[in-house]
Amino acid sequence: MKLLQLIKKYRWGIAFIVFLGYFLFGEGGVFQHRKLDKEIRQLKAELEMQKNLILQLQEQNNELIQNSQSNQENFLRTHLYLKKDDEDVFRISNQIDE
Repeated sequence: MKLLQLIKKYRWGIAFIVFLGYFLFGEGGVFQHRKLDKEIRQLKAELEMQKNLILQLQEQNNELIQNSQSNQENFLRTHLYLKKDDEDVFRISNQIDE
């Protein structure tokens, strides 16, 4: 009985606290918005890095297409470790085996 009287007496205060709790911690709350905004900024930065990488690779591709046969062969040998039939290729690395 006393509980009902307290609820009746402070109904607007209780309603305000419930509303404030939902506003701060609910599904569309302030903290959820901040978390999603941070994730959006990170994804935009990653997208920008990927776009720059694509541009670099396109430039490299254009250079390979336009350059002479010897430059293309040099690229294939150094980056893809391709060789001619009568050659032996040795690759030296600095990795330490444990």
